[in-house]
Amino acid sequence: MSIKPTKTNVLVAEVKRTTTTSSGIIIEGARSVGDTTLAKVLAVGSEVTDVVVGDKVLVTWNKAQVMHVDNEQCVLMKHEDIIGVVEE
Repeated sequence: MSIKPTKTNVLVAEVKRTTTTSSGIIIEGARSVGDTTLAKVLAVGSEVTDVVVGDKVLVTWNKAQVMHVDNEQCVLMKHEDIIGVVEE
């Protein structure tokens, strides 16, 4: 199944991150309240011009719609909920 976002919507998938505590315990996907999340853009709507498929972006999940596409958890969100593009 593939999803083509409409107009100003963007489909992203969270980039998993690993946090290690001071005692060496690894916590996958650790996140605290108010954190932004690193995500990869999977598809963009026709009116989105400043991000493209493959970009890594910082997002907040405030009003995002969680779904599963090809057994991967994805998020459909408004373009306005993207905080910034990560340049490497």
